[in-house]
Amino acid sequence: MHDIRLAVAAAVTLLPGPIASAQDPLAAHLGSLVRVTAPTVSRERLVGTLAGANESFLRLSTATGPTVIPRNAVERLQWSRGLHRPVLKRALEFAVVGAAFGLLVSSTANDPNEKEPVCSDRLTCAGVVGGGAAVLGVIAGAVAQPQHDWVDVPGMRGVRVTLQPRPRGAAAAFTMSW
Repeated sequence: MHDIRLAVAAAVTLLPGPIASAQDPLAAHLGSLVRVTAPTVSRERLVGTLAGANESFLRLSTATGPTVIPRNAVERLQWSRGLHRPVLKRALEFAVVGAAFGLLVSSTANDPNEKEPVCSDRLTCAGVVGGGAAVLGVIAGAVAQPQHDWVDVPGMRGVRVTLQPRPRGAAAAFTMSW
């Protein structure tokens, strides 16, 4: 009976370690390219490979060398899902601007000396110019420089408790963000 109690006590004592590390949102992103916003450490966002993390610090491998960031200094942490070209985004942007330009051209007063107006039907003119601009947007997006697709790491923003030593004790700060 004593051996069973000892085995149960050992299992209960050792079990929280793997469960706690499995619940850490950074455990899945070790080795990934990350972008860290920590104004107390650096004015600019730090971009590098997440080399390690524990409950107190993050360790990044950056172009300038390894960087250690206190976890309570991190305001935002994002990881890259990879590079992509913004083809659809550019096509939509160009189409909207082109359609607005088409509406503008069709709405302007036509020159009375011309035999044929520039565009007689507003919607047709907006559609033709918008469609042409969308084609240009697809081409512009296809030749654009690939960009990182940054996504927030879940669980890094939320509740944060900070303790600061003071001459006559300590100060505590409780911060919630969403």
